[in-house]
Parts: sequence; structure tokens; C-alpha cells
Amino acid sequence: MPLPDATSPEESFLAGGGKVAALMRGHDWSRSPLGAPDRWPQSLRSVVSLLLNSKFPMFVAWGPQLGFLYNDPYAEILGAKHPTALGARFEDIWREIWPDIAPLIDAAMSGEGVYRENLPLLMNRKGFDEQTWFTFSYSPVWDESGSVGGMFCAVAETTDQVLAVRRQRFRIELEEALNGVGDPRVLVERAVTALGRHLGAQRAGYARLQPDGETLLYDACFADGVEPLTGSVPLARFGAKRVARHRNGQTEVCDDVEAGGEDPGVWRAIQTRSVVSVPLVREGRLVASLYVNFREPRRWTGQEVALIEDVATRTWAAIEQATAENALRESEARFRALLTTGAYSVFRMSADWRELRTLEGQGFLADTTEPSENWLQTYVHPDDQPRVIAAVQEAIASRSMFESEHRIRQADGSLGWTYARAVPMLDGEGRVIEWFGAASDTTARKRGEEELRQLTAELEERIAVAVEERQAALAQVHEMQKMETIGQLTGGVAHDFNNLLTPILGALDTLSRRLDGDERARRMTAGGLQAAERARTLIQRLLAFSRRQHLAPRPVDVARLLSGLGDMVSRSIGPGIRLAISCDDGLPPAQVDPNQLELALLNLVVNARDAMPTGGDLAVRVTVTAAGDHPRLAEGRYIRFSVTDTGIGMDPETVKRAIDPFFTTKGVGRGTGLGLSSVHGLAAQSGGGFALDSLPGRGTTATLWLPVSTEVPATQHTAANDAAIPEVPVATVLLVDDEDLVRGGTAEMLADAGYTVVSVGSGHEALQKIHAGLAFDALVTDYAMPGMSGAELAHQVRVLRPDIPALMITGFATLTEREAGGLPRLAKPFRQAELVGTVADLLETAQRCVRAG
Repeated sequence: MPLPDATSPEESFLAGGGKVAALMRGHDWSRSPLGAPDRWPQSLRSVVSLLLNSKFPMFVAWGPQLGFLYNDPYAEILGAKHPTALGARFEDIWREIWPDIAPLIDAAMSGEGVYRENLPLLMNRKGFDEQTWFTFSYSPVWDESGSVGGMFCAVAETTDQVLAVRRQRFRIELEEALNGVGDPRVLVERAVTALGRHLGAQRAGYARLQPDGETLLYDACFADGVEPLTGSVPLARFGAKRVARHRNGQTEVCDDVEAGGEDPGVWRAIQTRSVVSVPLVREGRLVASLYVNFREPRRWTGQEVALIEDVATRTWAAIEQATAENALRESEARFRALLTTGAYSVFRMSADWRELRTLEGQGFLADTTEPSENWLQTYVHPDDQPRVIAAVQEAIASRSMFESEHRIRQADGSLGWTYARAVPMLDGEGRVIEWFGAASDTTARKRGEEELRQLTAELEERIAVAVEERQAALAQVHEMQKMETIGQLTGGVAHDFNNLLTPILGALDTLSRRLDGDERARRMTAGGLQAAERARTLIQRLLAFSRRQHLAPRPVDVARLLSGLGDMVSRSIGPGIRLAISCDDGLPPAQVDPNQLELALLNLVVNARDAMPTGGDLAVRVTVTAAGDHPRLAEGRYIRFSVTDTGIGMDPETVKRAIDPFFTTKGVGRGTGLGLSSVHGLAAQSGGGFALDSLPGRGTTATLWLPVSTEVPATQHTAANDAAIPEVPVATVLLVDDEDLVRGGTAEMLADAGYTVVSVGSGHEALQKIHAGLAFDALVTDYAMPGMSGAELAHQVRVLRPDIPALMITGFATLTEREAGGLPRLAKPFRQAELVGTVADLLETAQRCVRAG
């Protein structure tokens, strides 16, 4: 059932405006404090017309009771409050935030403009309370009497941005809080406390699985308004399904445990309705769990779950590092205890260090008891012997203590470590007669240190890789968001310019055919047409950059296309540049829009020309290559276009920015900065690639890859004069367009060519005339019209008159075949010959079908 349209001139300001405007036109206003729209003052009507046709969230509150009106984007902010909010009292709609905004509303109704940035508001618009942030302005609106009749608001929800900044700040503060903490329990307490406070949770904690694998022991817990969890609890108490998912390493996320189908008794006992639990699994075994609880049901967002998982990962990494460092300290402490408690080996050594014996006189090693053997050579690792000998010689020379930690061959033949100290025993003349010392086995500690070094190195490497990946991901996301935003902007601007250029180009084109004898007027008109065509080319570049132009890819004979471009290229570069164009023999066809390919090659040639102000060599080379020639191409064969100049070249930084939109190294007025952007956009939309290779003083090579077509190019016919108006049949054309200027210009072009034109401003008006008996031979309709699109109108006409051909004219480059209803399309702006010729072809095709049928 179609939505009701405006039924009276008094309600014409409600025309268009999307779904909300349609609801307004059919709304029962008898219960609204605003009354019927036909009695609204002009000041309110103007504001409503403005907001209904805006793409930015807006509303107006009017009258003593602040009756509420809004547009489609604001309906998304209202959530479940729409559509009952339409015409209701402002206070009734937003009762939960009224204490926060009432003072601001009072100020606006007193004539004072109000602006708030990132204002926090606790809203209930989806059936549950949620914390939100908004940036908005309240502006007073004066009525016809000069008094403030209401207030107008433009608003943007900034919840996601505010939360993203808070999460990043929280991560930094948590990293600082955990840094340098050696006690694992303190680490856990700090982590869960910080997480619980950041999320506003009633409980956050950490639990370890006991050695039996079936019991959880609560280690640390933050609690706010509920009892902290302590002691131990059987893991099975939380339900078999949840436990199985946890053992498999799956994060448990539950908005409301009582709606999960399991026994909620265990959760009621700990005052919990909503929970997220992140498991730690090591070597296939569940080790621990970090959890967050809320006392009431809660809608968890993906960002919140990711944050909890991130905290769990950071906490576990910090615990493992602290545990390893504590193990090292304990090992060192045990070593010191050995030295102070006598739990070490005491030895006696000959003055020349040839014999090593225990205090009891036994050989320290079985093969070192013979005096002829050198103890150092058989006992100490060869790589450590020079260092040990140097330490012995230093102790003898200075009559001081010998001290060394070195590798030794143990009694069982294995390699170990020992820490040794020895004091020289002197005779009456001060000569060393023997050494007395002690040694302890430090093998376990040294191995622990080595494991710690390896673990630390591995952790540092993982952290470095994670940081690098995160920075690269953030940079990529930022670049994608920037390019998408610019693409949307350029696509929208291009559409508006298409609508503006259509009547301009059509009027100049028609006028130029009627100026016989007035040479000055013909020159002025020709100049206007040239400027309009340049504007159309600029729009094509904008659409190519934004990847929103309507491409018509087909098999293209590349050699033939280049042959036709040769003269144009020669004229473009001038006599000071030597041009060479070459193609491989037997080139297969490329799959591309030929018009866009010609434009891209001309852009590259003109850029090369501008890079050689004093002349030089320009080479255009076309070859066949495979996907490996470019790192981001899919598998397959490609036609490679290389445009090489001997110009001034570019430094690496300029090369990186060369395809950015509106970036140019040319002087003011010599370039838009969209040429390379449009080439890059064509390559991306066509399934190919684009690259620049340049060095200052060495010239530049621009390379364009396009996929090879598997089809044979169709024979192409070129009209002798594209601007000539073809002969047209006697026919009546029904023209439908809501833009007065476009409709008038299009009707004039058709009528000037000999067609009878019936023009209307909407689909509804067209259907009314058809039902009233209008006889016509072809339908020409705009696509984007309020109330009924051109595709919907064409469908209705096809039902009533199946024999009538239809043509869609549109400034939307992104219109899909489905949206266009399969109709032939003519892109705005167009010239008279294009329009008249297309309509003539449609009529001729329709007549052939009638004769054949």
C-alpha cells in the first residue's frame, strides 16, 4: 500500500522528505498539541520543510507544549520511540533525560542559542537503559509575531567516538598500573579493579582452576554493591554447556542468564544477571578465567567484549612474566642461602691449581687425582678457561679472593655451571701454599635465567609484532575511513553537478543550432559548451576517483583504440616532445569501459607532458602480462599500459601522495589534482591495478593493468558527426522530472527535435494523466523523485501499457541495474543529440518488436 502524499497546497511543504514526511501526511493530528498541518504558521512550515529534506538528524519542538517533529535520520536516534513520538510532547518522549535537557530547552525558548558537545545522557530507546553521548545545538525559532515559537535542533550522536577514546585511555592507564609490579596477586587485583570501575560493573574478578581440573579458586575480586567472590566452587555448578565452551577457549557472553535456558539458581546466589567470562587455555587445558558481572540484564557490545578479552590477555602475560622473574629471584635466594648455611662443596687446591681435593682429601673428580694432570684443562669448559686463568692470576698477584662463575664438566660427564670462591693461603714469606674455597652448583639457576631470557625475548617480540600490527591496522582503518568519506563527498557533489549541468548543457546545445548568422553569439555559445563539457569531464574524474561512475565494460581492441587516439595525443603534447607508441602483436582485448580508458590514457599523457616543460621523450607501451607482475592483482592475464616520460620526476613522498584527491604539483589553475585519482579509481573498479615509479631527475613511469577479456570485441561504428540531430519519428513523449530546470531544458531539447512533449513533475501526476486517457509513445523519467521513483513509475506504466518503451535519465552514478528496474539509462548531463538519438532508438526498437510480434 503506497504511503499517502500531500493532498492540498497548504500541506505542500510536506512533499518529499522520506518516510517521516509520508507519515506526517497521513498522521492523525487530532491528539497532537500542534494541530493539523494546514493550520501551522509559515515559520514552522519553513523549518519542517528544511529538516525533512536534510540528511542530518534534526527536530523542531513547537508551541507551549513543545510538539515534536523530526526527520528520517533523527528517527534512527529515537529507536523504539518512533513513530509514536511524531507530534507528541517533547517531555513525554524524552522523560528519562528531561532533568538534563530541561534547562537547555528553557534557555532556547527564552531566545538564547545553546550548544553542547559530547553531553552524556542515559537513554531508554531500545527497551533498556544505555549511556549515550550527543553533540547538538538548540536554536530559538521566532514566529510571525516576533516571539519565540519553538526551538530547532541539529544533533549528532558521538557515543562510539567517546567510548573509543575512553577505552584507549583505559588501556594506557592499565599498562602503567601493571608495569613493574612483581606480585601476581597485586597484578590481578589492579587489573580487575581497573576493569570493573571502567565498565561500571558490580563485580570483576579472576579465578584459577585447581589441579583437580574441576574446582575454581577465586584469587581476586572487585565488588561494588554486591558480595565479592571468595573461596572455591565446583566448576560444574555453572552448567555443562558453559563449562564445555570455556574448556574450548570460547569467551562466554550472556546478556541475561535467566533467559539462557539453564538453572539460574547459581547466578541468583551471587546476585548476577549478566556476565562475560574469558577463559585462559594453555596446552589444551583450562587454567584460569577472568570474569565481569552485572546485577541487572545488560546488552554487551562487541567493543566491550573485546576490551575484556584484551585485559585478560595483558593480565595473563604480566602474571607469567612476574612468575618467571619471581622464580629467578627465588633461585638466587636459594643460592645465597647455600653459601651462608654451608650447603655447598668445600675444596682445597694446590698452589698451582693442579690438584683439587675435598677437605677429607678425596679427589674432587676421579680423573683429576693424578698430580700430572691439569685440573683446569679437564674440569673447566675450554671456552671459559682463559677467563678462569686470568682470574686466578689476578688473585695471586693481588693476594685477593678468587671469584668466578663458569661452565664445568660434572662427574657424570654432563655440562653444568658452578660458582666458586677461593682464598689463597700464604706461608710466612707471603707465598701461596694452597687455596681454600667453596663451590656451589648453579646449573638450575643458569638454565632458569636462560629460559627467562628466551621467554622475555619471545614476549618482547610478540608485543612488538602486536604493536606493529595494531598501528598498521589503525592506519589502514583511518585511511579507509578517510577515502570512503571523500568518496561519498565527491560522489554526492558529482550527482548535484550532473543535475545542474543538464539544463545548462541542453540549453546551450539547442541555442547553438538556432544562431544562424550571428557569429559572435555562436562563439559565445561554443565557449559555454566547451566550459560545460570541461565540467562534465571534471565530474567524470570525481566519479572515477570515488569509484561511483557508471562503467560500461566490454571487450576493447586496445591496438585499435590507441590508433584512434594517436592524433589526439600528438596534439595534446606539442612539437617539443618525441612520442613513441608501441603494442605487442596479437594483443587480446581488454575488459574495460573504452571511454574511461581513453580518458585515463589522456590524463597520463597530459601529466607526462607537464613534467617535461623543455621537451623530452614520451613512450606509451602496451604488453600482455600475468598477475605476478603486480602484488595485489588476482590470478589471470592482464593488459599492461606503461606511460614513460623523461621529465623532472618525483621524490618518494610525492609519489605516495600523487593519487590523493586534489593533490597536484602543478601551478594554480593548471590542474585539479583528480587525474591520477580517476585513473586509480578506474583500475580499481575494472579489477586491475595502478602504480607509479619515479625518481627526481629520472622521469616517471605510470603503469595501468586491466584484465584480459575472454570475449571478442564487437565491431564499432563511429558516427560522422556526433553532434548531428537524427531524424525523429512523429511521436509523443511523456517526460517526468521533479526538477523544474532539468524538466524544462529536457522538454525543450525534445520539442526542438520534433517530438510532442507532455511534461509533469512527479510519478503520481504522470499516472493521473495516463488514467485520464493520455496517449503517448515513449516515457522519459528521472530516477530520484519524491513519493515515487522513476523505476517504480516505469513499472506501473509497463503494467498499464506494456508496449511503451521507457528511458531512465539520472545523475546517480551508483545506480544499479536492479534499482533502475532494468531500464536503459542516459546519464546526466547530456546533449541534445544524445537524448534525441536515444529516444529515437527506443522507439525504433519498440516498433520492430511490434512488427515481429
